[in-house]
Amino acid sequence: MKLKRFLSIIMVLSMTTAVFTPVYASEEKEKLTLWDFHTGSEAESVQEMVDEYNQSQDKVEIEYSSVNQTDYTTTLVTTAYANGECPDILWVEPATYKKFTEAGMLADLSSYYTDDLKKDILPSFLEAATGDDGKIYTLPFECETLGLFYDADVLKEEGIEPPTTWEELKSAAEKLTTDDRYGIVLPVEKTAYTLFNWWPFMWMDDADIYDADGNVTIGSDNMADALDFWGSFYQNGYCPSSLQSGPWSIDNIANGVAAMQIGGTYMINAAEEYNKDGHNIGAVPLPIPEGKDAVTAAGGQMLGVSSQSKDVDAAADFIFWCFGSEDTTNAVKWCTETKFAYPVRQSVIDNNKDLFQEGIKATFTEFYDTARPEPQYSAEVSDIMGDTLQAVMFGGSSGAEAAQDAQEKIEALK
Repeated sequence: MKLKRFLSIIMVLSMTTAVFTPVYASEEKEKLTLWDFHTGSEAESVQEMVDEYNQSQDKVEIEYSSVNQTDYTTTLVTTAYANGECPDILWVEPATYKKFTEAGMLADLSSYYTDDLKKDILPSFLEAATGDDGKIYTLPFECETLGLFYDADVLKEEGIEPPTTWEELKSAAEKLTTDDRYGIVLPVEKTAYTLFNWWPFMWMDDADIYDADGNVTIGSDNMADALDFWGSFYQNGYCPSSLQSGPWSIDNIANGVAAMQIGGTYMINAAEEYNKDGHNIGAVPLPIPEGKDAVTAAGGQMLGVSSQSKDVDAAADFIFWCFGSEDTTNAVKWCTETKFAYPVRQSVIDNNKDLFQEGIKATFTEFYDTARPEPQYSAEVSDIMGDTLQAVMFGGSSGAEAAQDAQEKIEALK
């Protein structure tokens, strides 16, 4: 009797476990992964959004990881995708957009856009998020422009005015270069960020990779001239050949590495924090060739969903909750507190105009209308342009030699 009673209890317990196990499993949140390349306050801000979203609903748990930016933009994400291990949610830049879409890495987000949201996003940025097939693959949320930052105290000590022309920039870089300090910091690696800094210098000299008819024009005299100018800072030792702080960090000026630095709106908040501690960092528009029109590059990060995501709907819900909903709290905080950038939604700009007229922000706002969207070339063309810059920066090539070599390589892609 005791044995039968024991077996009966075991059977009841087994049945109870069988009944309740699915209930516990169903209460577990679905886990989705998010990768980006942020550090410091930007990584903290992303984590805060992730935490808030995770707490706002009981179906999905976003797991956030930040990795090295160079690795992210070159091989890390594409390798993960090739191995079938791509994260569900991706941070996308104009320089990586083409690479990701051409590889089929991004899911179509067109159906997640409302008509009101499409009308609210500045047309050039909605276009940048749209593939050649007319599908919208990303959600843009910021516009970053480039300017010239400088240590005002150092320039004053040397009797140098903030440069406004190429000739003045080169002269200032030479005079400001000493045994203990470089005149200027420019990017040094073969990366998408280096290209982002290069584009406006190419455009200022009326040079481009293609003309309006699609003909390859990278071998032009204007391109050679622009390449010679860019390369001269490295060849003459006015710019370091390696950096301890990233080329996107104002630490290069604040720590005395250089007196000037090309950088974007994303450096403004950090520069102003340094100014509160006694530094005197200023900014002006990018210097231009004599007689040419001012221009800067307009970049901007976007969010996308991997085509390999186990739940595209849930991943899309997260990114539109962040930056595509009627509640623009995250959009305002990201562009004004986390970093400084211009929002791509007109409603956010209209409702926060005063924020764009403070301190160094006001300087960038003055030349905002000279911004030209960052181009989206194929991975092959971008790779050739990267090699071309490296050739004049560190390879000893003249602008004409590098430009002609690039002309032949790009024509061979046809």
